[in-house]
Amino acid sequence: MNKLQIFQALPFPLKNLAASYRGFQLKKIRTKKREEFLIEIAKKDTWDKKMISEFQSTRLKEILAYSILHIPYYRTLWEKIHTEKPFTDHLEISNWPILEKETIRNNPDMFISDEVKKSELINIPTSGTTGKPMNFWFDSYTISYWYALYEHRIKRWNGVDDSDRWANVGGQLIYNIKKNKPPFWTWNMVMKQLYLSSYHITPENIIHYLSALKKYKIKYLLGYVSSIYNLANEGLKQGLEFPGLSLVITNAEPLFAHQRPIIEKAFKCKVIQTYSGCEFAFSANEDLNQDMYIWPEAGYLETVDQDGKNTEEGGELVTTGLLNKAMPLIRYRVGDTVKINKGITGSKNFDYIEEISGRTDDLVRTRDGKLVGRLDPVFKVDLKIKEAQIIQEDYDLFTVKIVADTDFSDDDRQSISTRLKERVGENAIVNFELVDDIPRGANGKFKAVVSKIKSIS
Repeated sequence: MNKLQIFQALPFPLKNLAASYRGFQLKKIRTKKREEFLIEIAKKDTWDKKMISEFQSTRLKEILAYSILHIPYYRTLWEKIHTEKPFTDHLEISNWPILEKETIRNNPDMFISDEVKKSELINIPTSGTTGKPMNFWFDSYTISYWYALYEHRIKRWNGVDDSDRWANVGGQLIYNIKKNKPPFWTWNMVMKQLYLSSYHITPENIIHYLSALKKYKIKYLLGYVSSIYNLANEGLKQGLEFPGLSLVITNAEPLFAHQRPIIEKAFKCKVIQTYSGCEFAFSANEDLNQDMYIWPEAGYLETVDQDGKNTEEGGELVTTGLLNKAMPLIRYRVGDTVKINKGITGSKNFDYIEEISGRTDDLVRTRDGKLVGRLDPVFKVDLKIKEAQIIQEDYDLFTVKIVADTDFSDDDRQSISTRLKERVGENAIVNFELVDDIPRGANGKFKAVVSKIKSIS
């Protein structure tokens, strides 16, 4: 048995104990210097546009100067640039080429600072929304500061904080997909977190999830849009009694216009959406007035057109991370299309996002009524693939298109099949198609998940 299978097999009390121990580890990392950082972050709420711009400009130049000295990839890049064009200013961001995800994927260690020990860094792997496995490394300062930003901007701005009991609907496989009786959650007593499995939300199980929210006296709910909407929509259809919450926070997926009122009606509170990536190089979140403010400390954001030129009309998001010196990302192409407004709205002087495109992967639909979103964890292992796409042909029939890397093997194929079945059901038939490339849409992207089953409203 692997670690996941051992955890899934634990009795409920031991599972909670294990979750709480993990919570202790995470809290220790995330809350270092918390109060000091919170005071510093709160001051920026009162800054005017000039102060914010000056802060970003100074921090940006620090990151660019540091990177050319201590990051092997950038050092080599600029040795070549300065050889060809000696007087090119490396402190001018427009002189830096756009960084593609494939470059990082192929050379991850080349982006790690020579001033740090990799063994002391924190690794967060991801496949992103395009099914490409990637690895990012962070120092403890970045992790601590990021979660202080999260505490202040997402929680305290909107009436909740770290002392409150909360629930998270997420994609961790805390129970085997075959489990059909509650509990479908674990209780992390250290972080006061009720972790709800997103893979067991069926019409029959909605009542159990709502009962758990009441039992654990949850104040706010965080999680995947698709899962929270499914809870709300199906629960309302059944006429179930919902607990009144103080706030619902959505992540990982876009919150569509038709979903917000359903969620707010069900849980009797406001819904805010967040927008960020596991690269910790950009982030934004709504306040209670639905203004989506950009975090100036997280990254310097640009939007570019199809030729890579800056545009103010909305375009592909390119970010330069301002926090993580251990693995700085400079002019990193995120892959989403956004429209940024540098004016003023609401109560803050921060830039804000008017519109987000992308992150609209289809949801997989199962015969028993589950809506399964964010299947990218299927690829969060060291697989020999360049790109991948999951296509749901029928309820129990899936095609996985693979752009194979060197040494792609039957073991990789089996790993993908197993992890997919853990999420959609063991009776699923998973076929593989090796292709040279995956067709892109008009925006140059492809969906990591495509379902051919008629949408359920």
